[in-house]
Amino acid sequence: MATVPNAADNPPALFGESQPIVISNRQRDLLDAATAIEMEDAREVGAVGYAARLWAQLSLPYKDPGDTSLWIRRNGSLTLRVNPGMTGPKGAEISGYPYGVLPRYILTWMSTEAVRTQSPVLQLGSNLSDFMDRLGLSPTGGKNGTITRLNDQMRRLLTSSMYVEDNRDGDSKWGIAGAHFSVATTYKLWYGNDDRGGKNPLWGSTITLAPAFYESIVSAPVPVDTRALGALSGSPLKLDLLVWLSHRLGYVRRTQLVPWAALSEQFGSDYARLRDFKAVILKQLRDVLAVYPGANVTVAANGLLLAPSRTAIPRSVKSRGTDTATLD
Repeated sequence: MATVPNAADNPPALFGESQPIVISNRQRDLLDAATAIEMEDAREVGAVGYAARLWAQLSLPYKDPGDTSLWIRRNGSLTLRVNPGMTGPKGAEISGYPYGVLPRYILTWMSTEAVRTQSPVLQLGSNLSDFMDRLGLSPTGGKNGTITRLNDQMRRLLTSSMYVEDNRDGDSKWGIAGAHFSVATTYKLWYGNDDRGGKNPLWGSTITLAPAFYESIVSAPVPVDTRALGALSGSPLKLDLLVWLSHRLGYVRRTQLVPWAALSEQFGSDYARLRDFKAVILKQLRDVLAVYPGANVTVAANGLLLAPSRTAIPRSVKSRGTDTATLD
């Protein structure tokens, strides 16, 4: 049972008058997705995707960090440092960070393909376009179209370098474990001469995931409902909250409090005031819980209460792999 206060609820109309309810297309899509998720099993309708556990603990930028050489996100003992990649046309390349919704979709596709094929070599072709179709991302051209933005964010992601550090204190000792990694070691993207916009990668286009990243995916994939991802497409924060809850509620055995300060460190370090972050989270969380009906989350004065819940998708994929220094 999810409990989030709704400040927008309307009081009863005077003298019993009924008031028309007008909802936006996005709200209607959210309601449709919530109904489908409640009524139809994700596995039966092919709506199972996977995320890497790393992205349930840490996140990429929500907006463009701009011209800076380093971007940092923290969550408890974990710290993610990102150095920008490269984007722009040949001869006029500029540095750039992956940010927003699209890199999160790309990473989910990568994880889903890695789990499905049990191989670090991902074939693009129709696989990526089919996945984006499932998320409701319609291909559009032009400077600001989805195709242009997808290719731009793909390149930023593939050329960025990252470092994860785990700094822990114990009763009698403390330690630091860390690892440098990138998403992929190699990539080959081919397009037809008549496809200058890069709409349809040709067969033979591949991305080879970096060994550490690949093993972190297949050793402990986080199941997510692609219908929920599609319904939350306008907000990278909503996507992060969905993946975080899908992971965290998978192992909660008794009620746990996650303080607002801890949530702010993980999701909202851009906010100067904690109350501003809290207001944003409450607004975003309402939509996330609508498409994760089994989540048992209650808003408390000092944080979010997470209680034993139904997993977003029943786990049936047997994970394998090796331990990693930073993600245990």
